[in-house]
Amino acid sequence: MEHYRCLFIVVCLCFGTSAMATDYYVNPTGNDLWSGTINLPNATRTNGPFKTLERAQQAIRTLKQTNNFNNKVTVTIAGGRYYLNQPLNFSLLDSGLPGREILWQGEPGAQVTLSAGLPITCTQRTTTFWDCPLTKLPANTTYFDIVRIKGNIPKFELFVNDQKMQLARWPDNGWAHIKLPLDQKTHFSVMETLPTLTGTNTDAQVHIFAGNDWYDQYIGIDSVDQSGNAIKLSAPTSYTLRSGRRFYIQNDPSLLNAPGEWVYNAMTKKVSFIAPVGITPKVTILSSLTHILTADGISNLTFKNISFQHSTGTAIKVKNSTNVVMDNLGVNSIGGKGVDINGGQNVQLSNSKIHHTGAQGVVVSGGDKKTLQASGHVIHNNYIHHMSTVILTYTPGVGVSGVGVTVSNNLLEQGPHNAITFGGNNHLIEKNEIHHFCLQSSDAGAIYSGRHWDWRGNVIRYNYLHDIMGYGMKSVDVANNQVVYQSPDWTHGVYLDDGMSGVEISGNIFENVGSQAIFINGGRDNIITNNYFKINKRAIGIDQRDYSQNQITLDDSPYKTPIWQQAYPGLATPINNKSWPEGNQIERNVIVSASVVGSSLLYRLPKASTTIANNIIWSPTGIFLVAYKILDSSAPGNQNDKPWLQWVAKGVEKGSVVADPCVTIVNKQMTTCSPALLSGKGFLPLPTDIGLIP
Repeated sequence: MEHYRCLFIVVCLCFGTSAMATDYYVNPTGNDLWSGTINLPNATRTNGPFKTLERAQQAIRTLKQTNNFNNKVTVTIAGGRYYLNQPLNFSLLDSGLPGREILWQGEPGAQVTLSAGLPITCTQRTTTFWDCPLTKLPANTTYFDIVRIKGNIPKFELFVNDQKMQLARWPDNGWAHIKLPLDQKTHFSVMETLPTLTGTNTDAQVHIFAGNDWYDQYIGIDSVDQSGNAIKLSAPTSYTLRSGRRFYIQNDPSLLNAPGEWVYNAMTKKVSFIAPVGITPKVTILSSLTHILTADGISNLTFKNISFQHSTGTAIKVKNSTNVVMDNLGVNSIGGKGVDINGGQNVQLSNSKIHHTGAQGVVVSGGDKKTLQASGHVIHNNYIHHMSTVILTYTPGVGVSGVGVTVSNNLLEQGPHNAITFGGNNHLIEKNEIHHFCLQSSDAGAIYSGRHWDWRGNVIRYNYLHDIMGYGMKSVDVANNQVVYQSPDWTHGVYLDDGMSGVEISGNIFENVGSQAIFINGGRDNIITNNYFKINKRAIGIDQRDYSQNQITLDDSPYKTPIWQQAYPGLATPINNKSWPEGNQIERNVIVSASVVGSSLLYRLPKASTTIANNIIWSPTGIFLVAYKILDSSAPGNQNDKPWLQWVAKGVEKGSVVADPCVTIVNKQMTTCSPALLSGKGFLPLPTDIGLIP
C-alpha cells in the first residue's frame, strides 16, 4: 500500500508542476507520468519529458483549466519517429490567444516524424520474396476517393525503407492499350496479349484512361476472357471507351514478378513483396490511419519542424481555423492529399516540403464569395513535387478555391497533370517556379481554371514556367495492334478553359511550355501584359468557344450587388456576343519564337473589343506566322499560318514592332542588352526573387 501511496504523490506533483509550466518536452524515452517540463530524464529517472504528444496536449488543456495559461507555450519534440495509434485531433480547447500563442515544434536540428503507419515484421522466404504476416490490420477501411477508385485492392500502401512499393501489376512498366470497345463503358479487347491471372478476378483492378488523356480512374475487374483477350469491368468508366487508350492491371498474385512490387492476401492476412533493387529491407511500414493531424476551430497555433508520413488519406486537415502557421514541415509518403486548408482566416503554410502524395499536394479554400472578404491564406516558399502518384489528373500540386488566397515563391515540379488549379475570386499566384508538369496528360495546363465568367480578380504574375510537356495519343492502328503516344503534346502553360474570364497574366517568363504558353479558350476580359515568351510553338492562343452556359453560374453569383459592381465594374455590362472572346487585352509582351512550322500566335477574336498593342516580336529564323480570324469582319474565315505583316495589316494589332530584344534568362532572372527597346514599349523590369527564397 505504501508503494501506491508514493506513486500517487509523485503523479500529483507532476501534474501540479506542469500546470505552472510554459514549456513542455516530448521524447521517445520520456514518460507520460513525468512533468514534461525538462527535456531529458533526470539522474534518478523520476522526472523528465513526456513520451507522447497527446500527453503534452492534455498538459496545455490542464494549464487552461487551472487558470495558469498566462504566457506563450512551446512544446518541443525530440528527434525520432512517433507512431500514432490515432490522429492528433486539435480543437478550440487547444488554441492559443494573441500574445499567448502556442508553438508545437520539432527540436531544432533533429528529424521529428509523426507516422500514421503500422510497422510490420517480415522474413525472407527466398532470395527474391519477402513475407509479412499481419498480427494487426491497418485502421483505414475506405479509399480516400470513392468516386475515382473502385475495386477490391488494399486500402493501404506498403513502404520498404521509406520507399513506396507498387502493387503487383501488368505491364511491369508503361501501359497496355484498348484494342476495341465491346460495349460503351465496361467491356474491351486488348492489343497486347493478356497474362494469365491466377487470383480471383474480383481482387484485380485496372487503372485506366478510358476515353481521353485527361481523366484517369481505377475500376475492379468482373472477368477476364483469356481466349478472347478481353476484360470486362465491374463498373462503368466515366468516359466512353476508345481504341488505343491506356490502362494497366494490378493486384493479382500472379503478377508479382518485379522488384518493388507487392501483394496482400486478405484470406491469410499476409503481405508479400519483392524488394527494390539494391535494397535490403530494414523498416517495413503499412499506411494505417486516414489522417495524421486534424484541426477544427483552432487559432493562434504554430506547427514547425515536423514531418508527417504514411496516412492513407489527407495527412493534415485544418478547418475553420484562424491565425495558424505551418512552417518547415515535411509531408510525404501520403496516400491522399498532403495538406487541406478549408475555411477560416489567415492560415499559412511556408518553407515546407510536400512530395509523394497520392492526390493533391496542397488544397486551400476560404473567404466569403458574397462579400469578397479574403481568406488571407498563404502558401509561401514551399517545395512541392511528385504529387498525384495515385490519381494522376485534376489532383494538382496546389488547388485553390474561395476568395483571396496567395500562392507565392513556391517551387513546383514533376507532376502528371496540373501544377496549380484555381477557382473563385481575387487569388494571387506569383513568383512561383513551375516545371515538368503534364507528364501523363494532354489537353492540360500547368496553371488551369475554367467555366466561369464570375471568377474575377485573379492575378498570375512574375512566375517562371518552363518545360511543360504534355503526353497524349497521336495515332492508333487497330488492325496492326499499334498505338503511338507522344510528348510533347497538346498542353499549355496557363490554360483558361471554357470561357474563363477576368484574369490578369503579367510579368511571367515562359520557356518551352508545350503547345501554347497561354491559351484563352473562349474567355473574356483577360489581360496579358509584360510577359516574356521564348517558345518554339505558340506564345498566345485565343480561340472562339461558345460557352454561353457560363451565364448560369454568373446568374447564381452576386455580380449585381454593389460590392461586386465596385470590384468588377465590367462584369454587369451586357455581353455583345456570348460565343466571342471579347474584351481581352494583349500589350507590352516580348515574344521570341524559334518556330519555323506553324503559327506563333492564334487570334480568333473580335476587333472592336480587343486591344493588342506595343508588343515586341522576334524570330531568329526570320519566320513569324499568325493564325487568325477576325470575328466581326466580313473577310473570309480562318486564316492559318499567315506572315506577320499580313496580320498587322488587318489593323487589330497596333504599335508592335519586330526587333531583337536581346534577352537572356539565367537563374530565373531576365536580362537584356536592349533596355531602350523594352522601355520604349513600356516593358517593365521583372522581379529577381522568383522561386524559392533561401
